[in-house]
Order: sequence, then C-alpha cells, then structure tokens
Amino acid sequence: MIEEIKNRNELVSVVEQYVTLDRKSSANYFGLCPFHREDTPSFSVSPSKQIFYCFGCHKGGNVINFIKEIEHVSYPQALQILAERAGIALPEPDDEGWRKRSELSKRLHETMLEAARWFYMQLIGGQGKPAQDYLRKREISPATAKRFGIGYAPDNWDALLKHLRAKGFSEEEIDVSGLFKRTKQGNLIDLFRGRLMFPIFDVLGKVVAFGGRVLDDSLPKYINSPETPIYTKGRHLYGLNLAKASRADNLIIVEGYLDVIAMHQAGIDQAVAALGTALTEQQAILLRKYTEKIIIGFDADAAGQKAALRGLEILAGKDMDVSVLMVP
Repeated sequence: MIEEIKNRNELVSVVEQYVTLDRKSSANYFGLCPFHREDTPSFSVSPSKQIFYCFGCHKGGNVINFIKEIEHVSYPQALQILAERAGIALPEPDDEGWRKRSELSKRLHETMLEAARWFYMQLIGGQGKPAQDYLRKREISPATAKRFGIGYAPDNWDALLKHLRAKGFSEEEIDVSGLFKRTKQGNLIDLFRGRLMFPIFDVLGKVVAFGGRVLDDSLPKYINSPETPIYTKGRHLYGLNLAKASRADNLIIVEGYLDVIAMHQAGIDQAVAALGTALTEQQAILLRKYTEKIIIGFDADAAGQKAALRGLEILAGKDMDVSVLMVP
C-alpha cells in the first residue's frame, strides 16, 4: 500500500505545489529550499530516483518525507494526505465507533466546504452588495477576498439551511455543524445572518469553522462557530494555512480576521490571528512547529495589552523568541 501511494504521487508534481523548480541539469530539478531561508537554490529533486535533498540544510527523502516536513504532520498523516491526493482508500480500523466518527468528520468537512462556497457566491451575487461595499471601504481587494474565501450570509432565517438540505446533507450533519441554532420552538435557523463571513481553515487548508462580522455598528460585532467534532477554537490559528508558506523567519500574531487579511494584502504574509481568544498553550505548540520567532501585534488598548502580556508568558514558556509590536 505504501509503495502504491509513493508510485501514484510523482515527486516533482507534489513538490511543485510548494516550490518553484527549474531544470538546471539533465538529471535534477532545483529550487529555493522551503525548509530554510536562502537566496541561491540548493534544493534538488531527482525524478529518476524520486528523492529530494537540500545541500544547505541537508533535509532529504522521498515524497512521504517531503509532505511530513512541509506540512509538519506525522508519518501516518502524510500517508493520508498523499492517499487522498491519489484517490487511494487507506484500510480502516475494525472499530465501528471509530469508523462512524471518521465518516461524520469527513461529512462535516464537506458541509463546511459547501457552506463556504455558498457564502462566497452570495458575496459576489446581487445580494452581496452591502458586503462588497464594506470590503471596498476597508480597502480589501476582490482578489484578496477570493484568496481568503470571504463570503456573505444574507439576512435570512434559513437560506443556508435550505441550501444544505437540498444538497443532501443529513439532519445529523446539519445539526452538529455549528452553522445553525435552535429556536425556543425547537426549529433550526441559520446562525449567521446579515454578516461578512470568514472561513476558518486548519493548517492543511480544510474549512473547519466560520466567523461572521456585522456590516454596521450593531452588537455582537462578531459571531464565531461553536466547537464541533472538527473544530476546537483554542487549537487553530486564523491564516496559518497561508502564513506557513511565508519565507519570513517569524510569525506575527494579530487580533482579528481583518488584521490578518490586510497584512497579507500588504505583503506581510506571516500574519496569523488567535481567533478571538487569549493565546492558548495548544496554539503556542502549533506556532512552535513553524518558527521560534514570534511578534505579538495586538491592539494598543487595555485588553490588547493584557492579551499581549499573557501571550508573552505562554510563548516564553515554550522557549520562543518573542517581541511585541507597539501599535500607535
């Protein structure tokens, strides 16, 4: 099975999803190493041997090793990623409970993806003009909005609910997705209504939750997905799926979705946000996988300063090099 996964994931095509390669010799491709900073390409890929090697940092191996290193995942997780890419079904444990949880998790990821697509179509459609106007006011370009999957939830009680039911999602999947809430009468209604929508991605680029912002000054300003079988808010960082590819040697933690988006649009592509919570131990461990240098860029108000101090304490406890960005 492992050999089949390797054979059906040609190394050059996999690497080229992360690294720009040039053929500098008849045998090998070369590019800038994704595992350390360099100006002269020393990262080599051999199509004939199906191995990679960096002459600078000395990392190397086969396609499974590459995915393990680039995605910061375990060996079994790397196998899973490559198996999905090649359309190979990995054998599952005999545990019936595990199978049911695994199937529900898979369907919930599909539910989130379909919701994200629907929210985006509402943004670019006729109903999305208020959200389009808001993005223009915030100077967020259409290209940036598309890159982050920004969408719009119309001010409607059950528009998304009807859409997902029409797409064949089960009542259980809909009920535990975190996209809906129950009225006093027990009926499901859309949780997000009349809001700009921000899909929250895990580090592998899968949609796991959403944040929604009002377009005026009404309260609450933000509503975030509750925790679900696929989402625990203290274990994710908004924008990390994109920031992990930055060539910067640090990550900048800011407070909100729009802070991250504006910074990436301005070329500061190592920005992430802590999803409306104080920085957690799990988030610090996640950050440590990608860098030892962290810049805290929280707001200058009292709440921001308090959160910065708490973040300093947690990150310093993980032996990380932490500095604070003083925002006027």
